[in-house]
Amino acid sequence: MNWNQLKNKIYLWDGGWLDIYVHDISREDWEAWVRYVNQNFRIEWYNGKAEKDENKIDINVIREFWDGNHDLTSTAKVYIDNIQVNAHFFDDTELENDIDPREFKNIEDHNKLIEYLKELSLRLEKEVTVTPENCPEIVLMKVNGESIEIRTDSDPEKWPLRIKK
Repeated sequence: MNWNQLKNKIYLWDGGWLDIYVHDISREDWEAWVRYVNQNFRIEWYNGKAEKDENKIDINVIREFWDGNHDLTSTAKVYIDNIQVNAHFFDDTELENDIDPREFKNIEDHNKLIEYLKELSLRLEKEVTVTPENCPEIVLMKVNGESIEIRTDSDPEKWPLRIKK
């Protein structure tokens, strides 16, 4: 894949981040994801229950949040080398990550993301999609196991208006 094409059609900065979704997941899938990222990447996570920063995500605290036992949740930062992936724990049926397209400087950064998406899909046995922020209907990348589909036919100018900076 041509880096300039990827940069202009996928990693274009339009004021919004890119969303990574895995739909229709279970808490067991979340647990598998937490094990994967805790074991393979640098993590920064504020544990609101313990009121401290931690270098591993505690799925038990997240489960308690989903069960309504407290309202202290936060975003986990997962670092794939120099790429920050933010993980949100909004609900237990959808895994949502987001990435800042400005962090992608070359094809190697893109390939690191693809490896993460492939491993996520393989471990959860689910399709993973990448979309413009808050636009799940515009699929830019789709990963299903080893199958990778990258759509460079989407026109970023037609994505919902964002604040361009």
